[in-house]
Amino acid sequence: MKRAVLLLVCSAALLLIVSCSGSGNSVTGPNGNVTVNAPSQLKNRAFITNQFSGNIQIVDSQNDTTAYYNVTNNNTGNSTNATPTSGGTPSTAVNIVVGGSLSWELLSPDDLETLVYNPQSNTLTFITNSSEVTNGTVSLGGRAPMGVYSADSKNIYVPEPAALLTTGSRPGVVQFISSATGTVSNSIPVPSAQSLAISPDGNTLLVFAANSDTMYFVNPTATSPTAIAIPGFARPVSAFFSSDSTTAYILNCGPECGSTAGPPSVMKFDVASKTITATVPVGGATVGLLKNTTLYVAGYPGGATGTFDVVDVGSMTRSTSNPIVIGDGTHTTMAISNNNKLYIGAVTCANVTAGCLSIMDLGKVAADPQPTPLGAVTAMQSIPNRDVMYVIQGGVLNIYDTSTGQLQSTQIAFRGALYSVVQVDQ
Repeated sequence: MKRAVLLLVCSAALLLIVSCSGSGNSVTGPNGNVTVNAPSQLKNRAFITNQFSGNIQIVDSQNDTTAYYNVTNNNTGNSTNATPTSGGTPSTAVNIVVGGSLSWELLSPDDLETLVYNPQSNTLTFITNSSEVTNGTVSLGGRAPMGVYSADSKNIYVPEPAALLTTGSRPGVVQFISSATGTVSNSIPVPSAQSLAISPDGNTLLVFAANSDTMYFVNPTATSPTAIAIPGFARPVSAFFSSDSTTAYILNCGPECGSTAGPPSVMKFDVASKTITATVPVGGATVGLLKNTTLYVAGYPGGATGTFDVVDVGSMTRSTSNPIVIGDGTHTTMAISNNNKLYIGAVTCANVTAGCLSIMDLGKVAADPQPTPLGAVTAMQSIPNRDVMYVIQGGVLNIYDTSTGQLQSTQIAFRGALYSVVQVDQ
């Protein structure tokens, strides 16, 4: 067994089933026809981290229910307490108990495990998806803003901006974690390491430091990996690789992140020569999403609105003649729905007239009307085989109908503050 297996406890986490239309809900009974060897007995699961309870909430993402309860809107307009026919009380929901205060999570590329982060203890916990059992914990050297798996699911890389590798050294470390053993296999110093990106072939790790115009290049497969400092950027924050791993497209945040070295842009970076070969200015660049050769980019240059651009990385040209106006704030997450709507989330925004969630119609390359302001967006998940987007806003799960851009009638609310969501069963 690769890690010490910890006992899974199915505790009672208070679950409220609500409808945005104010309609009551009825419980039709336990989910008795599913053959999944896990406590939830669900085939289509979304795992949601709860900062308050330290639990992973489990949702059936094909019908927006929690384990054992099927929720239907009775359209009566009356709020009534649902009474199950069997299987416990309405407040009982199957979950995975981890403990602490859970924030971000990672699904391994092979879909076998989920990694969750506890910022209270700076630990990572492995969860075996098939059994919904915690399977070991890794202690980190300090706060970790994010992490990434290698494409083969064998390694995890975690930046820790304030961690110290040795006494008296500059703060900033990237830790390498073996998925097979659940242990730290290497640690390398990278000053103020804040975020990173890994190439598909696993041979290139790009590390981005807080408040720096320098990017760091690491070959994680080397016998003794070291970080090579590469200047010439303007607060680089993330990167996206070509499928053959030969090219990276770097997002330069620019003035939004405090740089005076240049405007927001997308830079083409040749991996072999370690050089910048082309630059495309954009309105703002704190978050992006690469689909084939199209890179979607969003940011906040200041003022009352943010910006959205489309860059053709094949020709390194901007497809949007002028940046398209979206909501304000620090944009950190993107997700594309099955009907070609791009959801863009920000963790800070005015949240008055316009909220932290913006929606782009990629077919028209135009912004849809902004949804109701509902707070900071920390995570989003497009749901397979449905025109539905799960969005964590203000610590709440909001389920959007992507055909209308509005909240659907059936919603699920959990006690506590939610943070992240991943679709476990693809």
